[in-house]
Amino acid sequence: MPDSEATTPEPPDESKGLFERLRASPGRPLLLIAVGLILVILFLRGGCSGVDISEGQAVNTARAALAAHPEAFEPERTEAKVLRQGFPPTPMWVVVFTVPDPEGGPEQFLHHAAVWVHAGTGELRQVDVSEPDDG
Repeated sequence: MPDSEATTPEPPDESKGLFERLRASPGRPLLLIAVGLILVILFLRGGCSGVDISEGQAVNTARAALAAHPEAFEPERTEAKVLRQGFPPTPMWVVVFTVPDPEGGPEQFLHHAAVWVHAGTGELRQVDVSEPDDG
């Protein structure tokens, strides 16, 4: 014989909105605020470009490094881009100096140099000078 005062358990009310559910558990809003602050700090720290050296400064540093290299040449074209390298990503200016091959296509060079300059400090990191293979 069922007891007339016994009630069946009600399913949880899933129609409540986000704010009602957040108020129901007192620790959850604090946890969400803490996670949000951590994410903001991480994005602000990583979101800064870290590029303190201008393109002109990077090109001047790279040009001086190329002139001091044993296989130096006088470039006809210069391009500079900021790339991120490594983990954590470090901003680097990559300055490319070229002398195009007049008889070749746009990707063929008589001389080619890539110079890596740290975009935050201006420190010279790497100088790669290459010439086409004879063959």
